[in-house]
Amino acid sequence: MAVFQGPEDRDDEQRGGGGVRGGPRGSEPGLGWLVLQYLRRNRGKVMGTFIGLWAGFGVMALGLWWTLFISACVGVGYFIGRRLDESQEDFLEFLDRVLPPGRG
Repeated sequence: MAVFQGPEDRDDEQRGGGGVRGGPRGSEPGLGWLVLQYLRRNRGKVMGTFIGLWAGFGVMALGLWWTLFISACVGVGYFIGRRLDESQEDFLEFLDRVLPPGRG
């Protein structure tokens, strides 16, 4: 029995087959499937690594202040997007609620 089991492996065992090695393909799950399982189990670590990598390259290429400015813009965009997803309201309704009324 393999450490990671995919849907095709479970079906083979239910039919009475030999598991991963005795399955129709005769091999273990592919590398892509194993990478997906790792990403699902370690989502925070992977995201933190990519954020750190992005910040490092940003500082090297753009400088500290531009990197902080872009990061702040991304954070504000994420915050607005998350709020819109949670409340299911239209973007213009969100702007009417957040911004002060106009003078005209």
